[in-house]
Amino acid sequence: MPLVRGRGGKAEWLKSALVLAIGMVAVTAVWGVLVALAGAAFADFFRSSRNMGLIMQPVLLVMGALMLVIALGEFGLIRRMLPELHPVAVQGLPGTAPWSYGRTALLGVAIAATFGIVCTLPPYLALLLSVAVVGSVAYGALALGAYGLGLATPILLGSAALGPAGRATRLLDWLAAKRDALHVAQGILFAALGALVLVFFWVRYAVPPP
Repeated sequence: MPLVRGRGGKAEWLKSALVLAIGMVAVTAVWGVLVALAGAAFADFFRSSRNMGLIMQPVLLVMGALMLVIALGEFGLIRRMLPELHPVAVQGLPGTAPWSYGRTALLGVAIAATFGIVCTLPPYLALLLSVAVVGSVAYGALALGAYGLGLATPILLGSAALGPAGRATRLLDWLAAKRDALHVAQGILFAALGALVLVFFWVRYAVPPP
């Protein structure tokens, strides 16, 4: 939890927030450049709805299956894939190891490189398609970089709401007490999302049109 204000105060929090945001924006901007380059190289391919369907079919299958596997882990049926939130990770509390800026940057990179760029929401897919069709590296970096900044904003606002480390400690204590219930809730959420993605795949691609 690198964005909880402890002994470093507001200045330390601002530095950590900036590092996290830069890490997330950098990953999504690079992703935008890659999508733009691919779009420029295969412009005709990406303009075909049939070809986009060929791409989306395995993507939807993999994403739906992955969400279901994560749900099984949250239900305790297999090894958990999501990281555990431990109170000892709070920066600035006595007896805890502080987070370095490098670890904060890696956290931002990890968030953006997983849940950030691997997303099946229609607005995000439309943005990717727009970047691919335009084929401009600058547009891709700016568009996906802005998307990364949008991803970072709720995290930064949430950490600001936690305020001092003492408030975060109470929150983490509550999370630890409700850990099993939260795992079940996360499992239900991921199972529902995975099922929704697979149902969409089935209706969109597997069922023949009348």
